[in-house]
Amino acid sequence: MGDRRYAWKAFSRVGIGYGAFLLVTFVLQLEIGTIAAALSRFGVEIVFGDGYILGSSFATYAVGGVVTYFIVKDMQVLGRPQAKKAGVKMLAAAFLICMSALFFGNLIGQALMSIVCALQGKPMVNPVEEIMEGLSSWTIFVTMVVMAPVCEEILYRKVLIDRIRLYGDKAAIVVSGFVFALSHGNFYQFFYAFGIGLVFAYIYIQTGRLRYTIAFHMMINFLGSIAALHVEDAAWLSAVYSVFMLTAVLSGTILFFISRKKLVLESGMEETWGKGTFPILFLNPGMILFFLASAATFVISEIS
Repeated sequence: MGDRRYAWKAFSRVGIGYGAFLLVTFVLQLEIGTIAAALSRFGVEIVFGDGYILGSSFATYAVGGVVTYFIVKDMQVLGRPQAKKAGVKMLAAAFLICMSALFFGNLIGQALMSIVCALQGKPMVNPVEEIMEGLSSWTIFVTMVVMAPVCEEILYRKVLIDRIRLYGDKAAIVVSGFVFALSHGNFYQFFYAFGIGLVFAYIYIQTGRLRYTIAFHMMINFLGSIAALHVEDAAWLSAVYSVFMLTAVLSGTILFFISRKKLVLESGMEETWGKGTFPILFLNPGMILFFLASAATFVISEIS
């Protein structure tokens, strides 16, 4: 068991870094809204369409990502995963398990929000679907299938795991998945983002190659955005899509129960997993601030 006080401080720094990302996102959106409101007074109307989504997404990842990196960059990088080629069987199983996590996580999120919306007496509106509404397929592809997977895998896997893996694989996987999920800013995405975040973290730790998680992330976002929007264009396409998704989910669920006891999880140089793990990972000033920032984005997403 390593120096728990040092680990507590390290995870606090992680919370500050990724909380800063949420803060930058909020400030950028606030500034854009303020500028739009000011221009409208002079008869200049800003259309929040393709150009806005492309620009705001790029600014969020560029500015927020840089701020986060500079906050955490001086943390010790002592547990960087060793690069090695992954077998086809491992990658196929991991992808199917991701699809299963996506499906069941989405069900939980939808069920929770249906209850919340029913209590509020208002219709349920998925913020992701709302954002995609009115956007061109090209814009959705660039932002959701290319930009988001590349930037998020660098930020939540490469930058984060390289700096916390010395505290053990279990801590690195859980924190990476949890921070990734909370950073989505709404309950609709939280549960499935947490599930696939755990799988992505495990893949990165086992292979040391970000290309695998980026590819998986791109495929999942493509299936959930571009493919989902166009499958209804033809009955046969919708049928193929449904069969594929159902097969993937069932296969992933079976593979999860078969392979979960075969997971390879190593102890870190400063192992923290065990009694008292939760306070070290999450009950520190930085993580508490991150939780509060996340809660604020969840509330804003729900009432906006």
